[in-house]
Amino acid sequence: MITRKVDDSDALAGFTYNWVKKIGKNLEKLYVVTWQKSDGTGLPNNIEIISLPNNKLTKVFFLKMNLLRLLPRVDGLFCHMNPEYTIISAPIAKIFRKKTVSWYTHKQVNIRRRLLEILTNKIVTASSASFRNPLFPKKVEVINHGIDVDLFKPVDEKNDKTNFDIISVGRISPTKDYESIILAIKKIGAKNIKFKLYGDVILKSQKGYMNSLERMVDSFKLNNQVKFMGWVANRQMPPHYQGADLFINMSGTGSVDKVVLEAMASGCLVLTSNEAFEPILPKELMVEKNNPNALAEKIKWLRDLSENEKIELRHKLRQEVVENHNLDNLAKKIITQFKK
Repeated sequence: MITRKVDDSDALAGFTYNWVKKIGKNLEKLYVVTWQKSDGTGLPNNIEIISLPNNKLTKVFFLKMNLLRLLPRVDGLFCHMNPEYTIISAPIAKIFRKKTVSWYTHKQVNIRRRLLEILTNKIVTASSASFRNPLFPKKVEVINHGIDVDLFKPVDEKNDKTNFDIISVGRISPTKDYESIILAIKKIGAKNIKFKLYGDVILKSQKGYMNSLERMVDSFKLNNQVKFMGWVANRQMPPHYQGADLFINMSGTGSVDKVVLEAMASGCLVLTSNEAFEPILPKELMVEKNNPNALAEKIKWLRDLSENEKIELRHKLRQEVVENHNLDNLAKKIITQFKK
């Protein structure tokens, strides 16, 4: 397996730790080559983590050296996420007649994705919207997402409280449309509505967007209601989902965003503008992007549901993840690809 990073304490890549653990559980041996320095502490003994050097010029060389060393010992190659892993590795896998399976979940179609399609044997993805306009449709198989439903699970009951707590999770970027959430809270005007954003800027070029959100909060005098929390490790997120009343995702990525599924599995109500969730969620939980007025109405509607209605809706959302986006099932589906 080739992936970016394996580190249980990492906010962005922490979920990969559980993927590796669940996949390895079904194998005699799993070698995991990581693009960045990784920490496999606590993983079973049959899983070996091999981190590539930090120097960008030598990463590709050492990746190829590891492939030449490991491919004769294994039954197949799984390239997780970045197309570059497939582009570099699949030609070498073909020399050893090993099957390459590639995971890709993004609406973007560019030259790198096209090269991935040509070079890989099989493409697995979370939804049809996560892999668009394929050159080779027969190569593509939708196997849904993988959420650890033992980690992300509801608490027995919601504590009685006066606040209506909203959260969102992810990188701070214009494509996430966080301004619509802030504008919707201003429009509602209720002081007991609180919003916490877990995440931060990744690209320096988008720091200005973060600054604009902070200025917006200041100008609307929402500092007591809107908080920027920074990154939190993936394994530490369940209590934050469990304590929230509503999770909002206004992402424009167009692929199934795992944080929405994590929130659903944790017993949290959700709203999203992400078109990839249209086949997954009731239409009432979909909201138009860049429309704070419509979002405000949806928030008020969910807030004002009876407790029994909220419990029933939370149960349905949880069951959707357990039945269709369970990491245990996904791990087995990935391994099955190498037996076909």
